[in-house]
Amino acid sequence: MEQGLYRSRSEILEFFNSHGLIVERDALELILANNTGPLINRLITREVLETGFLSVKNIRDLMNLPQETSDRKFEIYLPDIKVRSSAEDFRGYFLSRYQKIRKILSASSAMRGTVDIASLKKPGFEAREVRVVGMVTESGMTKNGHKHLLIEDMEDSIEVILMKNKKSFDEIILEDEVIGIVGGISSKGDRRTIFANEIVRPDIPFRVIDEEKTDPVYVASLSDIHVGSKTFRKADFTRMIGWLKASDHDSSRIKYLILSGDVVDGIGVYPGQDSDLEILDPMEQYGRLSEYVNQVPEDISVFVMPGNHDIVRLAEPQPILPPDLKRLFNQNVYFLPNPYNLVLENKNVLIYHGMSLNDMVELIPGMNFSTIGKAVEELLRRRHLAPKYGGKTPLIPSSNDYHVIETVPDVFITGHVHSHALGNYKGVRYVNSSTWQSQTEYQRMMNFSPNPSMLTLFDLKSRTTIIKDFKA
Repeated sequence: MEQGLYRSRSEILEFFNSHGLIVERDALELILANNTGPLINRLITREVLETGFLSVKNIRDLMNLPQETSDRKFEIYLPDIKVRSSAEDFRGYFLSRYQKIRKILSASSAMRGTVDIASLKKPGFEAREVRVVGMVTESGMTKNGHKHLLIEDMEDSIEVILMKNKKSFDEIILEDEVIGIVGGISSKGDRRTIFANEIVRPDIPFRVIDEEKTDPVYVASLSDIHVGSKTFRKADFTRMIGWLKASDHDSSRIKYLILSGDVVDGIGVYPGQDSDLEILDPMEQYGRLSEYVNQVPEDISVFVMPGNHDIVRLAEPQPILPPDLKRLFNQNVYFLPNPYNLVLENKNVLIYHGMSLNDMVELIPGMNFSTIGKAVEELLRRRHLAPKYGGKTPLIPSSNDYHVIETVPDVFITGHVHSHALGNYKGVRYVNSSTWQSQTEYQRMMNFSPNPSMLTLFDLKSRTTIIKDFKA
């Protein structure tokens, strides 16, 4: 074969492989479609050799073709939150939570015939069984070993008793969550008490994952990269980026990539953090991150969400990363607020960095970071990303509670705790995405070993889920 006249797919790949180069799949198709075989030697430029990657842009530059622009534009809704943290702001926040979850509960057959608490207290009210929806404001135990709750709705409050010999006694109920109560009502003077027979959760309805007879379309998920930290696993991350760039059977089907928070390590997040940093300047950390992310093939849309280590406010909901950072990244990179419901291929992908998982581990008996998937499922059961106000999760008391899970997700993605948990809860596939940071000193003190350097792929056209492990 004459030097430079490469005509077949295998010949072209063999040529570039001999130079240690990876060819982007669309670049290969462009070479074949435009008879670029005779020009193939001219593609071995210093830039290509340094990056180890041949892209569509390299081909178009050589052939003087216009660069393609993505026709995928994403409307990112940005919440406008203006509060002064007054008593009225807090009232509006809890009112929003109550009304949203009450609407979900009232649609349940188990809660048909729901009445307001004030109605139960009216003279002459009689019913063998009552149904109410309330927010839990107090939770404790009676001297006889029964559970005691105080719940309230928009106008009034009432005491609820969960008898220790009833099934409802075993329910783990958190303060500030909104629940349905089915039970009998008793009177003692002017005082009314509900004795609960059943606790009704807003919960996720069972659903069947659609199986479309089409080629797979993958959304890939990772979290907690912590670029700038001395414990950032740069070799693993580089290996993962190289795999995305290759014409692998699975990587070629990835259309979306989610980075769900703590993309850099930041500075001043905890006392003495500077001694753990390889890069002290946060802007330089984002610059280094962009060097990795900008190698992702341009036909993959990349979504970047902030976490508690990023340079936005700590309180949730968190806004997008500062717009000035956008200039560091390619046009296929989009910034998201935290949390966010992203619609991809007509599927709802709910993304949340996951600070409230720390609270759930403490609030749910028997829970730990190694079983974090159960904590994720508890969020779905309660239809809220931070059921208990306060704790380790700072929340902004706005007039709209953005943490209520109003739309049932098809895929639910979290991160933050540096674990990796994959599961399916009533047809909702979820993942607590893997970190790209080795065990920190704090984790060592807590006797927790992270499960790093794993990329999770969800097929949006079927129930297929794939885990790719890039640990050295």
